Amino acid sequence: MPYFCVKLKGMTATSNGKGKKMNRETILLIAVALVGLTGLAFLQFAGKNKVKSDQKSLLQAEGQQQKIDAQASAPIQRIPGELLRTSEYPEAGRPFKFFMSKSSQGPVYSLDFGDGGKRKEFKDGYVTHIFNRPGPCVVTLFAEYEGQLVQLDTMRKVVAKEKIVVPVGPAVDF
Repeated sequence: MPYFCVKLKGMTATSNGKGKKMNRETILLIAVALVGLTGLAFLQFAGKNKVKSDQKSLLQAEGQQQKIDAQASAPIQRIPGELLRTSEYPEAGRPFKFFMSKSSQGPVYSLDFGDGGKRKEFKDGYVTHIFNRPGPCVVTLFAEYEGQLVQLDTMRKVVAKEKIVVPVGPAVDF
């Protein structure tokens, strides 16, 4: 039978069971506890270093994603478009032409006349529309480009009543 001896704070335990109030199970329990505490301490310190490196790699990944997003998205373009302001007013029941003063190739320009009708696209730089009723309206210019609809300009117009033209006959003087 092998014989060993362990000293712990003034107490001695022997494998033959003749030590001072300490048996083999107690010694093994203390040894396992010491090994366990050492392992926990090691994992704790190793985990702190890992967190720092994980945060650093997360920041690097975010920076790379932002760089990719910046490269993938097209630069924001300003679409020009402005309605030509005139002193003329439309009359109800008569065609009226709206013109653009600034435009570019690419976008599809259209006007909403504010009278409940459908929008009309510009052809050759103008749109013709007939208002059915007199009164105020807000004309809105839109541009559609790459699937997006953008409001560019608005203009208030007052639709006048239709002028009644009375034919004048020859003047007879007596």
